[in-house]
Amino acid sequence: MKAIARVFLCFLMSDFASVPASAAEASSAEAAERKLVLMGASYVADWQQPSLPGFEVLNRGVGGEQTHEVLARFERDVLALQPDAVLIWGHINNVHRGGAERIDAVKQAAIRDYQEMVQRARAANIEVILATEVPLTEALGWRDRLVVWINNMRGKRSYAAWVNEHVGSVNDWLRTFAAAEGIQLLDFAKAFDDGEGFRKPEYTTPDGTHISPSGYAALTSYTQRILRDRRR
Repeated sequence: MKAIARVFLCFLMSDFASVPASAAEASSAEAAERKLVLMGASYVADWQQPSLPGFEVLNRGVGGEQTHEVLARFERDVLALQPDAVLIWGHINNVHRGGAERIDAVKQAAIRDYQEMVQRARAANIEVILATEVPLTEALGWRDRLVVWINNMRGKRSYAAWVNEHVGSVNDWLRTFAAAEGIQLLDFAKAFDDGEGFRKPEYTTPDGTHISPSGYAALTSYTQRILRDRRR
């Protein structure tokens, strides 16, 4: 009888001993997740809470903003949260509102805003991740494509082509800057490129500007792959 009691007691002890181990494993898994703030305009806001490996995601995108407006709330929406990392994405609104006569000054201002945000994040020991801006789609529907074709025959560029040119020049600067500074870069522009410098049509909403659900699915898949690769 005593032998049976001893066996039963050992069973209970081994069973309860496994509980702290499981709790410790769960705690360790939670500790492995770092806090990441997504910072930008409507493209960021509409991405919502993507599942990104190793990160707890906090979305601080605000629709319609230009880079100087993102910078203006950097203290409140990034530094005050004390995240481990920040992803800074988006300058297309600067180009949309820049106007042809002052576009060079607009692009230089966007570059300065990026530099300032990077400097502030690094001063607070926050890892910076930069992203290139996605291009616009050339045209949606056969009527729009016909108009584009006629304009091309007349030597006229579409609005999308104009925007993409100037968005692309800031993207080129981001690539060079990130490489020189040792900053992780997510090249969203290349992930969305249709091979001719425009966004894949299936990644665009009917308004021709915003990102479709399939576009965000592709964006999330691309980002997950890049982040997993860097952890190896």
